This record gives sequence, C-alpha cells and structure tokens, in this order.
Amino acid sequence: MQLYKKIVWSIILCISTTGIKAQTDIGYFSHKIVAGYNIGATLPNNLPREVRSIDAYWPQFTPQLGYNVSYRFAERWSTESGIALDLKGMGVRDKVKYMYTDVNMDGNNIKGYFTGRNETEVKITYVTVPIRISYHLNDTWCLKLGAYASYRYSSEFSGTVWNGYLRKTEDKDIINSELINIEEKDVAVFNFGKELRTFDFGLSTGFEHRFNKKFGIYTEATYSFTPIFPKSFAGVDMEMRNIYITVGMTYKI
Repeated sequence: MQLYKKIVWSIILCISTTGIKAQTDIGYFSHKIVAGYNIGATLPNNLPREVRSIDAYWPQFTPQLGYNVSYRFAERWSTESGIALDLKGMGVRDKVKYMYTDVNMDGNNIKGYFTGRNETEVKITYVTVPIRISYHLNDTWCLKLGAYASYRYSSEFSGTVWNGYLRKTEDKDIINSELINIEEKDVAVFNFGKELRTFDFGLSTGFEHRFNKKFGIYTEATYSFTPIFPKSFAGVDMEMRNIYITVGMTYKI
C-alpha cells in the first residue's frame, strides 16, 4: 500500500507542474512498469433468452501488474510487448428460465434446466503477453492497437441456484424430465473453474499519456476471441468471453 500511495502522490505532483518534453529515441528500447485495474465482465456477446433479468452486478479485485518493453522504429511509430499478471472477474445475480446447468446437491451431480434465481462469481488469474503497435500523436500521447495471449494460472467459476425448480434430464428431454424444487440458497451449487480453457486470445486497443519522462497513465480495452469454456463442455450452455477495460499508471525505468 505504501508503494501505491507514493505513485499516486507522484502523479498528482506531476499534474500540478509543467510537463517535461519527452525525447524521441528512434532506434532505441524503452522499459516501463505498468500497474492498472481491470473493469468489465465475462459474458456472452448477446444476452441469451434464458436470462430474463439482471438483478445485480459487482466487480472482483482485479489488478494488473506488468513489465513492458517498446522499440521506437520511426518518428511516430513503435512496437511494444511485455508480460503481466492479469486478474479478471465479476459477480452477477440474475433471473433465468430453462437455463441448462450441472449442479451439486448433497454430493450428487444433477443436470437439467433450471428456472429461478442464479448467482455466479468469476475469478481468473492470467499471465498475459501483449503485442501492440503504437502511433505517437506527439511527445505525450500515443494510440495503441494489437493483440494479446493469456495463460490461465488459476480460475474459479462458481455459484448457486435457488428460489425455483430444475427439470432433471441427461439427454435434454424437458417433457419427460423429473421436477426438483430448489428453494434455499447454497443448496444447489456449481464450480466449473477447472473446465475453463487454458489459453485466451484477443484484441486490445487503447492509449497512453505521459506526464513527464517517468510517469504516465494508460487505458486499454480487450475483447476475447475465444470463449472461456471449450465446446466440449456442456455445463454452461452459452459462449462467454472476457470483455474488460484496464485503467492504470506507467513508470518508465
């Protein structure tokens, strides 16, 4: 916490003073430490018809900490890569109708279509390698576009269903299914964290603004091309992707 406070106060002091013109180091490498925060959600592109309403949403603790190296190969162009520890996650509470799921009740796995209330929490830790190209508008502002590849280090996709009923079926035959009432919360639970894909690939775009030779801020939007679950996994009957915006600070080494 002391390190974060020092960085925040340093940025405030930089804003209150005149900026220092940055050098255009064409043909040289520059190195930065980045510290940010991921804000967003893991969700389908379009809200599926099974989800009837979103009652609540809350973010998890999702910081980003990494190291970037960039190479200025022209007056206005540079390339950038690095490595970062990337935490992504969120929580959501919603009302669903005939949502296919696989829950655990009294030690037994039960598959079927649930109607009622659902609560899900997602917590994923990635090791991310970005590859970007930057266009420098001037000495302090630059735009960035590129891609990223992430390795899943740890993950949790857990939750519970309640205040409704589940039509138990192994072959998705609703008509001949067994009806199971689920009234209390935390009686029927699920955790699909181990079922997530090992790798995540996607698009990233954003900008960076430098206050002086050392400190700056950045914003980055990322969109995953790969759903978090493989097609072979049937416990969640929808394609969910990581869509996040990162806001943070940079420190040039």
